Amino acid sequence: MGTKLTSSSKHFKASLHMPLCVTLGVIAFVALEVFLLHVQEQETVLDAFQAGHFFLMCFLLLNTFGNVVKFMRTNPSIKGVLLTDCSVGQGWEFCYSCETHVPPRCKHCYNCNVCILRRDHHCVLLGQCQGHANYRYLIGFLIYCWVGLLYVTVFNAENFMGILQEGLSIHSFLLLLMPWLMLVTGQICISTFVFAFVADICVVGLIFCSGFLALHTALLFRGATCKELYAGQRCYDLGWRRNVREFLGTRWFLTWLSPWISSPLPGDGVRFETRSPPVQQLGKSSEL
Repeated sequence: MGTKLTSSSKHFKASLHMPLCVTLGVIAFVALEVFLLHVQEQETVLDAFQAGHFFLMCFLLLNTFGNVVKFMRTNPSIKGVLLTDCSVGQGWEFCYSCETHVPPRCKHCYNCNVCILRRDHHCVLLGQCQGHANYRYLIGFLIYCWVGLLYVTVFNAENFMGILQEGLSIHSFLLLLMPWLMLVTGQICISTFVFAFVADICVVGLIFCSGFLALHTALLFRGATCKELYAGQRCYDLGWRRNVREFLGTRWFLTWLSPWISSPLPGDGVRFETRSPPVQQLGKSSEL
């Protein structure tokens, strides 16, 4: 019985980390494709210009993987956090899975099997919950992914235009939208398929990444989680500057440069400051 539980637990963890491996593999594959395109154009591009492209690509790639590593290694859960009974106050709930009282904005994740401080959601692509401690790294990951995908899409625009100059034929249409079908039917070679497949990933990834980045930017400036945003809760909105500081740390203006820059969070994830209600509402409530 114990062996079965152990094997199923390992399989469960593998299923959680599989999307992470796919995400990292796609990023590395796109970077390799861009590097090969740079190598092919080395004879026609100035050396300084080539070096600038190579430095930019390495900078984006290192910061993207760096944010992923920091996101995975930063614990956003209640593990190691002292939650004593004397500190239980208004808004605290009891988690029957963790068998402890948890503070407001702390929710249980059944994928991670633990309560997460200021839980937003479980990130499927990175295999871990986004919470109080690791939010800045998810924002950094989205920013560098967006910039990298935009860079690759613009870089491949010349190749796109070369295909479109041949005319909007069925061949070019299927090559851009369904390269798998063209490869299986023997219409294109493997190198052409690789370019078309990576180009599709970049365009689709840029669209989705833009949406996620816009959503989390709105959450960041409102100081809210996804659930609080959809519910219309604004009690934790302290103004955009203080909200950014609460989410990204005291050195928030430097966090976008590198995930390795230290930026201590002002809060502990247990107690959160709320904004005071307007004076008019207080007057009305006192009259009632």
